[in-house]
Amino acid sequence: MLLFSGVGFHIRRAIASVIPVLVLYAAFIAPVAAETRQPRLIVVIDDLGDNLSKGMAAINLPGPVAYAFLPHTPHSVTLAEMAHSQGKEVMLHAPMANTASLRLGPGALTNQLNRAQLQKVLQSDIAAIPHVSGVNNHMGSLLTQQRHKMDWVMDVLAEEGLFFLDSVTTTKTMAWKSAYSKGIPWLMRDVFLDHKQTTEFVDQQFQYGLKLARQQGFAVLIGHTYPVTVEYLREALPRLGVQGIQLVAPSGFLLQQSEARRLVDARRAERRFRQRCKQGQGSCDDVLAQTRAETLEQ
Repeated sequence: MLLFSGVGFHIRRAIASVIPVLVLYAAFIAPVAAETRQPRLIVVIDDLGDNLSKGMAAINLPGPVAYAFLPHTPHSVTLAEMAHSQGKEVMLHAPMANTASLRLGPGALTNQLNRAQLQKVLQSDIAAIPHVSGVNNHMGSLLTQQRHKMDWVMDVLAEEGLFFLDSVTTTKTMAWKSAYSKGIPWLMRDVFLDHKQTTEFVDQQFQYGLKLARQQGFAVLIGHTYPVTVEYLREALPRLGVQGIQLVAPSGFLLQQSEARRLVDARRAERRFRQRCKQGQGSCDDVLAQTRAETLEQ
């Protein structure tokens, strides 16, 4: 299928644009099959914005790597513009309250904020990063446990047309559940690459990510701008193709999934239509052919 990079557009609007308005018509379009058989890898680099040289080195990694920027940091705008100009996906790395009370920096979504305050801060964070198409949490082991506060977050993302990647900084996270209930396109992190900054450890984590991708069809990896991580990925990412792995941006993956679901739904709808039609009028071939023709003319 056509792979959307997801750069510079709002994914909910993009998904809506590929789904026909009428469910009946969707059953008779001949959609291109999504590449569901090839394992896919999503790689996100976090914490960009504070260090220009490290950020530039990360953005120059090959392929559709995504980058999550801390808001209101010295170099976030410059680096986000650079990433966007290279066709890379730009995300907001939203600072969220953590159980260890670690410093969060500007634009933090803290536990003390009420609904109006939290949403105002989040809207300011989103506005501070150009070309944002999605959000993931920076820290957040405390805030992501609180369903009502994550609902407040998702309400803003729904208004902005953004997807959410749950970094899973606690096993008690409610973030992805909130996104699901609000109809927000969402993903969950599978592997952190570099909480130990050695080549051996990054390789171990990356290989585990490839194993997961082959087992479950995809895997989401999160790394940081550490030189060891960037250097490793610079060598590893170009080899993915020969290993049968497709590197894809988060929103590109979500669109693939949406198209795959649409294809399944279309086939089910056609089967149901044929059954109803045969029960009432016999053969439906003329009706199906006419409906396909009318749909293609639109």
